[in-house]
Amino acid sequence: MKDLRVSLSSFEGPLDLLLYLVQQEEVDIYEISISRIADRFLEICRAEVQSLDVDQAGEFLVMASQLLVLKSRALLPRDDPVDLEEIDPRLDLVRQLLEYRRFKGVSAELAARWDLQKDKTPIKLRKPKAPVHAEDELVELDLYGLVSAFGRLLKETGGDTAVHMAKERLPITHFVGQIFDQLTRLGGSTGFRALLGASPDRTTVIGAFLALLELMKIGKIRVLQDGLGDITIQIREEALALTDSDNPDAAAHLIDDIELEEEAYSGPKIVYMGSPEFAVPALRSLVGAGFPPRLIVTPPPRRAGRGRRMQQVALAREAEVLQLPLHRTNDVNGRASRDEITHCEPDLIITAGFGQKLGSGILETPKHGCLNLHTSLLPAYRGASPVAAAIRDGLTETGVTIFKMDAEMDRGPMLGHRTVPIGPDDTTEVVTARLAEAAADLIVRLVGPYLAGKLELVEQDHEASTYVGRLSKADGVIDWNQPALSVRNQIRSVSPWPGAQTAWQPKVKHDPLPLLLLATQCLSAEESPAAPLDEAGQPVAVVPGTVLAVEKAGIDVACAEGVLRVLRVRPSGGREMAVKDFLNARRIVAGDRFVAPKAAVASR
Repeated sequence: MKDLRVSLSSFEGPLDLLLYLVQQEEVDIYEISISRIADRFLEICRAEVQSLDVDQAGEFLVMASQLLVLKSRALLPRDDPVDLEEIDPRLDLVRQLLEYRRFKGVSAELAARWDLQKDKTPIKLRKPKAPVHAEDELVELDLYGLVSAFGRLLKETGGDTAVHMAKERLPITHFVGQIFDQLTRLGGSTGFRALLGASPDRTTVIGAFLALLELMKIGKIRVLQDGLGDITIQIREEALALTDSDNPDAAAHLIDDIELEEEAYSGPKIVYMGSPEFAVPALRSLVGAGFPPRLIVTPPPRRAGRGRRMQQVALAREAEVLQLPLHRTNDVNGRASRDEITHCEPDLIITAGFGQKLGSGILETPKHGCLNLHTSLLPAYRGASPVAAAIRDGLTETGVTIFKMDAEMDRGPMLGHRTVPIGPDDTTEVVTARLAEAAADLIVRLVGPYLAGKLELVEQDHEASTYVGRLSKADGVIDWNQPALSVRNQIRSVSPWPGAQTAWQPKVKHDPLPLLLLATQCLSAEESPAAPLDEAGQPVAVVPGTVLAVEKAGIDVACAEGVLRVLRVRPSGGREMAVKDFLNARRIVAGDRFVAPKAAVASR
């Protein structure tokens, strides 16, 4: 590719050139090096685009911008086959390339065409039928300025090697109107960075770039290079005239000019709030069902993992993947957050594991109120940890309920619910994932009828309600003074957080070793080891938490009633392992005890 010499005049158009570059790679198009092809295409265009008339230059530049977006979004997977239906229709280039692959002998045909065309006389500059203003040429040529500024900002907001693209086509009118309104407020001219604000997030950068491409396409703005730094974006005179009218919403004139299918979307305006993995399937389901939220609201990044590094919450990561507008806040009821939400003019707000109480100002904003996806069969287990409570109490089923929120905690009228089973070995993590899928299916089945006024809401039986608080680390400390089944349920209920905490205390003087118990089994009377005997041969009363027997299969521990076999553990600072592996490094014998960790005792 380095030594390749290409003249644009040898090709009929940008697709012809692209196909030649693909052929030079001599690989299957499914394994094409998009990065190399895109860089080479842009290099050729930069060197020779001035030899074409304005129409041809525009055609090449639009193709170049599409290819650059394609490159950054990594729309051609390396391992899995490409499904044509999953490619965003705006990137027609991909479809054309994949369709072209169906013809036999692509390499030979392109090579033959190249041999025939390489000696042709270069095309001559054609006079345009109508006068062309110099600034029009600048607008087309300075698309590279926009692309360059976009690339720099993209890298600043988290790397420029991949920008994931949603499978569904999402509306960008939010960005188009927002960008144009911002331009008018700034007097019709500003830099790209100033337009986006001091610290734009990744979603804003990508959305603004696509919006600016659309505004350029319909002739509403011009983009001028400003040296090697920022670019200047200006509203064209004819578009600027709109701002002088009595209509305060100048951006509304632009929406009708954008010829994209997604702009015909006239569905409900939804704001979606959440944080954990539980909230992600419902968001995907809403988007896939044609209800893409206008705004996603999440908490800001948090410290997580052993390195305590700042990480985005799960819903924020998914919002970026789906290219949805994202607002991060620690205070959803604050002025800035209320303004952001109000600007969307929501018909409906949906929350899922959001973790912040909505004040009256937010609750009263949407026309159809606020809905919550709650992980219990209300009115049972209102509050913050319903799944853990259901497992702790030994239930064999739970469910998800969608209800309309009011000022009180989880007490509003219900739209519907879905029941899911709890298996004997299921942990809170497993059941929550199962509930997330149930909630994702339920919300898309109910949101349409609810907005249409076809659902009859059912009041909760408030007298039958129960409440559970937020889990704390203390909830994970194992209380061996319970029946074995209750201890096992407690262990399942606190997985993965805060974890089932105990400590191994040898009979010899030794500091107890903190452990997390990950998997256990209740033993039947026949399976349980015999109780120790005194000198008279009588059973000795055993203190709960005492080790009765140690085998590779597990460590048998006495409870207030029954015996619990420990199968998997994780020592403090170590990795998860089976008991047989743990016993290779630790000598546990009958008579040792499991006790509360020192930290837990000190905190009591």
